[in-house]
Amino acid sequence: MQQTDRPHVHGEARAKILSLLKEIDAVYKQHTRKPTGMVCDICGKGDTDDLHKVKDVVNGYEHREHMSPRLCYGHSCGWNTSYTKLEHRRKYHLLGLNKRVFSDVIEMARTVFDEPVLSDEEIDLHFAQYLAKQLQKTVKEKI
Repeated sequence: MQQTDRPHVHGEARAKILSLLKEIDAVYKQHTRKPTGMVCDICGKGDTDDLHKVKDVVNGYEHREHMSPRLCYGHSCGWNTSYTKLEHRRKYHLLGLNKRVFSDVIEMARTVFDEPVLSDEEIDLHFAQYLAKQLQKTVKEKI
């Protein structure tokens, strides 16, 4: 199998490997595209299609799945952006970086944080603030 430039020698093995790869991909797609049956805790929307589904575990809640809010694709994207910004600001602070320039982002990416940089309480408070902002947006849209 080391000689990839001789397909006529390893053709049968390659065909089997490709067949297995296609089978694995089909099983994966079938599983991931299955409807979740969940609804967003903010807006009440469910899955919109095979790819845009309700997430039952969002960023910041991976280690306490039972506490995680369920968010639709749109709210999940918004929460992800908001949470990531908060986490990056904390990492900048811990590293003593005060400018957000490209080199600092690279520096931060290379730095390993073994422990989470945000406490559960900070994450919950930030989610409460995110939720309040989303509810304010909804009220403004209805007026």
